[in-house]
Amino acid sequence: MVSLPVFGNRVEGHAYVRRPSAYALVRNTAGEFAIVRTPHGCFLPGGGMDSGETPQETVVREVMEECGFIVKPGTVVGQAIQFVYSTEEEEYFEKVCVFVEAELVGTTTKSEDDHELHWLTMAQALDCLSHESHRWAAGHLDRAR
Repeated sequence: MVSLPVFGNRVEGHAYVRRPSAYALVRNTAGEFAIVRTPHGCFLPGGGMDSGETPQETVVREVMEECGFIVKPGTVVGQAIQFVYSTEEEEYFEKVCVFVEAELVGTTTKSEDDHELHWLTMAQALDCLSHESHRWAAGHLDRAR
């Protein structure tokens, strides 16, 4: 069994919901990362995997919903575990995250109005991303190049 990097801390005395998740690393032609700002923080586009969905399918769906982008999923950049409390859902989560590089191939209408797209440099992304695992994945992709 492969050991995944773990980010965040498990708070004792709380039950955690294990949530498979997938996030996209989308860059524009200037090399900037697509980051979504929500009322709850800044994140790579992505989220929880629906039952029976692959990480690549999740990334395609989530990026479309959050950014209005049509993407072609590529290489899995890494996997990690992120412990987090969701103020929106009032639950503790153990997110088993898969980070997928994705190529922007088109645009459409986004469906999540509370997600605001920002294109950020690596330094800006590392400074603003709310989850440690997202910063790790962005840095991991940059080191792999």
